[in-house]
Amino acid sequence: MTTRAGGWCGRRARSVAWASAVTVVLALTGCGAFGGDEETPPPGSTDGSSEAGGPDASGDRPTVPPQLLECGQDRPADDELQLADVDLTTATWSLPDGFEESFSYVEDNPVETIDTTWYAVPTDPELPTLNVLNVVVYTGLDWEGLADSCGRVPLDAVEEQLGRYREQIGAEPLDEAEMTEVAGMPAVTQRIGLAEYRYVGYWLFSETQLLHAYCQWTDESAREVIEPACEPLVDSVSVG
Repeated sequence: MTTRAGGWCGRRARSVAWASAVTVVLALTGCGAFGGDEETPPPGSTDGSSEAGGPDASGDRPTVPPQLLECGQDRPADDELQLADVDLTTATWSLPDGFEESFSYVEDNPVETIDTTWYAVPTDPELPTLNVLNVVVYTGLDWEGLADSCGRVPLDAVEEQLGRYREQIGAEPLDEAEMTEVAGMPAVTQRIGLAEYRYVGYWLFSETQLLHAYCQWTDESAREVIEPACEPLVDSVSVG
C-alpha cells in the first residue's frame, strides 16, 4: 500500500451487519417516468406527435426495457452488493479540521491501477510518521464475470476481493466487514491490522473502479487523533 503509510480507513456511523440487506438501491437512468414535467394531452388529442416526443400515429409510447425496470424495482438480495454506477475518478472530498495535505507518502504496493492518491496529516497535535488519512482511487478492477446485468456482485466475491488485498499487503482483519455508505452509495468498512499500524477503511466499488478511503494510526494515543477525523472525511466524499 503506502510507503511509510498505507492501509485502509473507516467510519462506523450508519453501518449495519455484513450479512444485512443493502438498503440503498441506485436509481437507474431511464427508469423514471417519461415527460414528467410536460402536460399530458387528453385522450384522442392529436397534439402529441412523434416529432414532439409524444406517441406516434399508432398511439404507441416509448417503453423502458424490462431489464431496466427489473433492476430499478428490485433491491439487491441480502447476499449482494450493489456496485456504484458512477465514475469514481470524479470523486472529491474535504480536508478535516486540524489536518493538512501531505506529499510525503506514496502507495508502494497498490492493489489495482492507481488513478489518484491523497494524504493528510494532523497539525494539532503533530504526530509521527504513519499516522495519516488516505484516499486512493483505483481503476482496472475486474470482477471476472461475477457482476450481473444490474451491476451487483455476491458478498462472497467482495470478501474474496478484500482478502486478496489483505494478503497482498500482509494484513489481517480485526473485525467483520460491514455494510455502510460512501457518497450515498453502498460500501464496505472494516478494521485492519499490520505490524506497524492499524487502520479503519472504506471501500466503494464500481464494476471497474475502487475508491478506498482509510485512516491509520500507530498507537492508542495517535488513534484518538486520527479516528475522529475519519468520519468527516468519508462524509465529505462526493462523486459526479
